[in-house]
Amino acid sequence: MTASAGSYATWAVLLAAALLLWSLSLSNAHRPARPSEVVGRLATHPIGRVGLVMAWMFLGWHLFAR
Repeated sequence: MTASAGSYATWAVLLAAALLLWSLSLSNAHRPARPSEVVGRLATHPIGRVGLVMAWMFLGWHLFAR
């Protein structure tokens, strides 16, 4: 698999996940969690906190430091 094909596959998976969440949000039976709920659950566990800090460092380095 080339890097280009891997990139297209990654974007296709992200699109499929977004469409799935959008379709689930339209039904009353399934309500996706709000971002604050997800972050709150992650912040209660030490490994989740490390993951949040690493994600923030990654985003800061790649988006804000340029």
